[in-house]
Amino acid sequence: MSSPYLAQAQINCAINEAWLKVLAEVPFAELDADQGAFFGSIFGTLNHILLADRIWISRILGEPFTFNKLSDRLCGSLESLAVERKLTDEVLIDLMEGEQNFGREIAYTNSSGAPFSQPLQQILIHLFAQQHHHRGQISQMCHERGIPIPDGGTIAYARKPQN
Repeated sequence: MSSPYLAQAQINCAINEAWLKVLAEVPFAELDADQGAFFGSIFGTLNHILLADRIWISRILGEPFTFNKLSDRLCGSLESLAVERKLTDEVLIDLMEGEQNFGREIAYTNSSGAPFSQPLQQILIHLFAQQHHHRGQISQMCHERGIPIPDGGTIAYARKPQN
């Protein structure tokens, strides 16, 4: 049986691809215009989601990942972000496909250097909820700018046939 975490990783990949395809038609200056959001802009928020995913992946894998702050930009263009987003989504899917024990403990330090240990399943619930939370912010910013973003709800993507 496939895990719900694998399904979530696959759905998030599909949503990310659909959104980035639409956003590729929008001038970059509009995507990067400050809208007063926590990470400034649509593009700033997309970068944050990518950064946060990479931070959590590195913690899950026990590999170092260096960043200064949660608003660091990993990419300077939507094109490069789309490439990096796809690579990161593929890593998440591969991790979920290969995971044998979602209850295993993951030891890590947070961005302030405090040590923690949590079951992988709790981390994954946070990782996917965080993606949804910030996509909700992006959806609102797109709505305010008149950008017709596709539905970001997971149920619509879960209903689509998986390739």
